[in-house]
Amino acid sequence: MLFNQIVGANVIKDDGSGYEKLVTITEADIAEWKVEGKPQTGRISLKELAERGIYQVKRAPGDKLGFISHEAFRKDPKANPVKTTSGKLEIHSQSLANLVKNCGWNEIAPIPKYNRVIEGYEDSFKDLKNKVKGEFPLQLYTIHYTRRTHSVFDNVTWLREAFPQELIMNPSDAEVRGIKTGDTVLVTSRHGKVLRQVFLTERMMPEVVTLGEGAWVMIDEATGIDLAGATNILNGAIPTGQGHYGWNSCNVQITKWTGKPLDADAKWPPRIPLKEA
Repeated sequence: MLFNQIVGANVIKDDGSGYEKLVTITEADIAEWKVEGKPQTGRISLKELAERGIYQVKRAPGDKLGFISHEAFRKDPKANPVKTTSGKLEIHSQSLANLVKNCGWNEIAPIPKYNRVIEGYEDSFKDLKNKVKGEFPLQLYTIHYTRRTHSVFDNVTWLREAFPQELIMNPSDAEVRGIKTGDTVLVTSRHGKVLRQVFLTERMMPEVVTLGEGAWVMIDEATGIDLAGATNILNGAIPTGQGHYGWNSCNVQITKWTGKPLDADAKWPPRIPLKEA
């Protein structure tokens, strides 16, 4: 694969008229690398590229390697309109706005202003004017977690041991709920419930909690609660569109779990979804 990338590497010509091969490949190179291929002529040898590890195109004042986006339009907008409805550069695109609306996604104003999101700060209140919190008073946002890449590697035991799937919470929010680090907590949203161990830190803003996305769902059939802390269970099916991603945040309530505490994830039996027969 690396050899194929080197063979396919192109570099702009000195006069800016097009591109040419960057690397010269000889029969000896093909034999040394033990690959299949054909010789070609380029600007530098394979040995030189391997030794330098990089190639930089030389620039000089007045060379023909520069590029100005929409240069003709900038010189004469009327004679060289761009491919928009108005023929001009559009800060607001009505065609894009129509597409978003027809898809049923949420809409935002065409000028910069505060746009209230679905299940945002305002929705954590029962009475926003008088600042009376509601059933789901905390804002949960989801993060990419060190333990995995989205959901990939979540079944690796030593990663589970190094990076437990903890709900991260400010101590002030935990204190009023009788919660301490290591406790199992129930996280409830308008859409679902999950159980997790909690980790307290002042680095977390009060009234905000976070949980890593990508955990493999483990539903307790008796209660309907997810034991793995999968954030998709909490976020719900919110259509997304301009300026809003419903899988990243929602309103929740956190309570101390009075049932059996969760075992550490690293102690769970490994789950192998596919294996050879």
